[in-house]
Amino acid sequence: MTHASSSTHKTRWHCLLGKVLEEPLTRLGVTVQTEVDVTSASPRADIILLRREGAEWTEEQKSWLADGLRDTNARELLIEFKFSQSLNEESIAQLFVNDHLYRIKQKLGEDDLASFLISSQTPRAALLKSHGFKQVGKPGVYGTTYPQFRRFRLILLNELEDVPHNAPVKSFASRKSEWRKGLDRMLARGLSQVSIHFEHFFSGIRSVRMKGLMDDIMQEADQHGWTPESVMELGRLTWFEAMMNNIPEERLFQIPRAMEIRQEGREEEGRKIVQRLLTRRFGPLPEYVMNKIAHADAESLERWGDRLLDAGSLDEVFATDPPVVTH
Repeated sequence: MTHASSSTHKTRWHCLLGKVLEEPLTRLGVTVQTEVDVTSASPRADIILLRREGAEWTEEQKSWLADGLRDTNARELLIEFKFSQSLNEESIAQLFVNDHLYRIKQKLGEDDLASFLISSQTPRAALLKSHGFKQVGKPGVYGTTYPQFRRFRLILLNELEDVPHNAPVKSFASRKSEWRKGLDRMLARGLSQVSIHFEHFFSGIRSVRMKGLMDDIMQEADQHGWTPESVMELGRLTWFEAMMNNIPEERLFQIPRAMEIRQEGREEEGRKIVQRLLTRRFGPLPEYVMNKIAHADAESLERWGDRLLDAGSLDEVFATDPPVVTH
């Protein structure tokens, strides 16, 4: 069996940022895409495309758009997002190419498309100077005097102001002091008012940023790459655990099935962890093992977790267990 290269497992951070913007903006008539073909044969790029339906950006839509993005009336916004890579000459040139090719492919006029390079990290001052970039308008927004790049805007997340409309993107800044501001602003917005799914997803983003690589489980997840789906699941579990922990114990026992539901949530999380660790240790798991995990109780999961530390095979992990019974 051929294994995919490690590059396929890297977190595609522009997909996570796109997901943060997707639900609130979609409800307001804006299409959000993270898989954008600049040309019919374009390579994979870290691009987010925003396309509105109306004649101009509304104030509600702008409430989710950062400085720079909210300051144009172009119908489509082409955003190249750099999270783990520092800004360099290649990324600036790539934005120029993507803008040109996408404009031609979609037959867009000069005023129909605005292109942006959003950088999580703050580039060297010398690089900005060499390409004629200077701050325009609000902090963190840069334009250039170079003719070929004059229509572009560079947005530096570490420098954006700490205001609500900057919070969605500022949550992806590289400096801890800055992304914490973004997270706090987002939580203060009342995310459940958008939807419970949106609250779950952003809870997952917060967990990813707050925990980092603090333990082996998080290292394993980061090695295989965060996806919108895995972040959503992490957020759902984190949100549920926080909710249950904040309910007074006397109230908790008054809620029908509350303790049973809480136990089910913990068992589901345990299944995912055991499956992940077994796969890492022994490779792809056969169907009978997946079946055992799917129907396991908390005691079995804990027992298997202890055994796999020393076991030399899957048979040793499950040696003395009774046959699985399915319903």
